[in-house]
Amino acid sequence: MKRTAKNTKKNQILSVLIYCLPIIFFIISYFLITTSCEDIYQGAGRLSNGFELNAINDMKAAFNHSGRIPDMYAWSVIDLFDYQFKFGIDTIFRIIDVIAITGVLLLTTYIILGRKPKLQIKDSLIFCSVFVAIIFSMFGRRLYTEFSMIHNYVFLVLVTLIFSIPYLKLLFKKEIKDKHHLLTILWLPTGIIFGMSTTITPLAFLLTAIIYLIIKRPKLKNLPAWFYTGLIGLIIGFCISFFGGQGMNDYTSGANAIKVFDYISLSDFFQNPIATLPRLFFHAVYNFGILLLPLIIIAIIAMIFSKTFRQVFNKHPLKSLSPNTKTLLLTFSIFIFIHTIATIQIKTQPRILIPAYIAGVIMIFKIFASHIKSRLLNVGVITLAIVAIIAHTVFLSIYHVQAGKILNEIKNSPSNSICIEPSRVIAARAPIINLSQEYMIVDWGYPEPIYGKDVTLCQTN
Repeated sequence: MKRTAKNTKKNQILSVLIYCLPIIFFIISYFLITTSCEDIYQGAGRLSNGFELNAINDMKAAFNHSGRIPDMYAWSVIDLFDYQFKFGIDTIFRIIDVIAITGVLLLTTYIILGRKPKLQIKDSLIFCSVFVAIIFSMFGRRLYTEFSMIHNYVFLVLVTLIFSIPYLKLLFKKEIKDKHHLLTILWLPTGIIFGMSTTITPLAFLLTAIIYLIIKRPKLKNLPAWFYTGLIGLIIGFCISFFGGQGMNDYTSGANAIKVFDYISLSDFFQNPIATLPRLFFHAVYNFGILLLPLIIIAIIAMIFSKTFRQVFNKHPLKSLSPNTKTLLLTFSIFIFIHTIATIQIKTQPRILIPAYIAGVIMIFKIFASHIKSRLLNVGVITLAIVAIIAHTVFLSIYHVQAGKILNEIKNSPSNSICIEPSRVIAARAPIINLSQEYMIVDWGYPEPIYGKDVTLCQTN
């Protein structure tokens, strides 16, 4: 008995250590990164420039820009951040950022397991595996490289997961005991918040729910009231965001936004569906190429080490799938597909696809993770997490020192107009795994306000 207890305690300690690996990565990221050019344009360093805080005006400006709650939060909070970390009030918000991303990983693990994660090896390894799947993709960069994206997309994914959990439980026929009345009340405002989190993801969720109802309606009985109040809240929030924020019109009709994102508005589709359909097809092809490659790699790795692979794919692949798995594939595939046709981001990282990518990761893990028992794979996951921490720390530290010298030069310069050599602001980048951060200074066609001075990149012939 003593030996068993001793082994259990060792497993719990090991589980804690594995759980800590992703958290250590994000602590290092959120405290060591230098604010990016976009952070600076949004207000980072304003206190160092002698400005007074005005969170209400920042929130109003952000709402007019995009109509999104994450932008309202990002624009008001970033004023408290200095160019590089110095112990101050922004410490609180950096800690909140760490808590938020930890919540994302925990909720994702919760959905995959179908229960609360515990202090056991299997649960901690899934937690760490989700982390590895996210940060070793191009999508993960937006969750740790610059605060303008961290405050936007960590919040988006977090609220998406929170809002989705009751619907996923209903999907998998799991009872929500004695909480129906509470959910009925809470999921209306939660839906409003979700509806105002971004444009595409709430719309994808709503369309997925509608398609699910149409397909499954004959088999559905007495759906709870919160199912509808949540969706009503989502619609209200989406309408407030879409029609209230003036910036949303620019996203769908502005010349620059059309060139970069090629947003297709509902009016575009209904006014000229023949011209719109080829654009939607191009979106799907382009985004599937970006989205499916990492998901296919994850699926192949999972299948190789999973007994489910032989059970599902050797004989009668469709017949051997359980009803729950078929429902999972149906709903998650619809959700992912809607993301792919909504827009493209040729000139920027595909951040709008982050929720779709995480949905794909959940789908793959949900099907295979519970059947994976491979010591080699587990060691590989832990090794990758440790490599990520070490590599990211090294390359962030290099840039931190490099950027610190530039900041000191700007601060101590007697001139109010300064140009920096482009070669000096290039962030160090880890080969292959692409771990780095966004640049502090870029050429956006107008100066950056750093320490109250106009900073540009020097023009080279």
